[in-house]
Amino acid sequence: MTAPLVYLAVLNWNGYADTHECLLSLRDLAYPAYKVVVVDNASSDDSPARIAEAHPEARLLRCTTNAGIAAGYNAGIRFALAEGADFIVPMNNDLVCDPLFVTQMVATARAWPRCGVVMPKIFYYDEPDRIWSAGAYARWMPSNIVMRGRQQPDGPAFADDAEIAFAPSCCLLLTRELATRVAFDEQYFFYYDDWDFCMAARKAGFRIVYSARARLWHKVSRSTKNSPKSLRWWKVFGQSCVRYHRKHHDDGLLWRYVAWVLVRETLKGNVGSLPTFLEGVRVAAAAGLHDDLRPQWSA
Repeated sequence: MTAPLVYLAVLNWNGYADTHECLLSLRDLAYPAYKVVVVDNASSDDSPARIAEAHPEARLLRCTTNAGIAAGYNAGIRFALAEGADFIVPMNNDLVCDPLFVTQMVATARAWPRCGVVMPKIFYYDEPDRIWSAGAYARWMPSNIVMRGRQQPDGPAFADDAEIAFAPSCCLLLTRELATRVAFDEQYFFYYDDWDFCMAARKAGFRIVYSARARLWHKVSRSTKNSPKSLRWWKVFGQSCVRYHRKHHDDGLLWRYVAWVLVRETLKGNVGSLPTFLEGVRVAAAAGLHDDLRPQWSA
């Protein structure tokens, strides 16, 4: 029986070193029918040329502008669909992958009826036995989404495949059926684009499944959650949280969430970023869902 064709779409932006290491790990995949495309999100450095020279096995798709993560993922997904892919794996470039991770994700997708999205078990790159994410779920506030298994050692609690509510988009396997019906919302430049995508997938009748034996390692520090963010990040965060709440919840929950962020960041001593966050909220709240609020990214 012929194995279904899997296209891996790796997103790059001024990141040769990470992309190079990621692509080296993809060379060792055990899966028999896969191809790789690098989606360059309008890099301003020489990384596209260096990637093309070092990795002739990968196709290179160059975007003319950097319209954000969601737009880059969609470009790779459209390319893979046009090439006849049965499954598409949009993924960040700061990942190192186990040789069996595609094999395991495909097996999970085929074992679960109405599965449209599969996520692997994701570990910290610098702590390879400690989990970064085994899925995500909403806490007491429906829009307050947190990682399952974060900073925990791997163990029996994460040893079995399981249906989950949310999956971070640093690496997902999408079925062709889902990819033709559900796209990433390109009005998010970053943040909330993955939670929005999961909501859209479930509303369309698809299941999201965690694949326990598919493993990869993500270059994120355990301290990232509490590390300082740029003012640009805070403004986009404010814009994105308004869009997400308006699409999937209501204004009442939005303002409760904004108040919760203000209290949380004040207690953390991060008062200086709050005016920028509130400006992002104000701009988005005054706009419509069809208005393009994405910033023009520059190096």
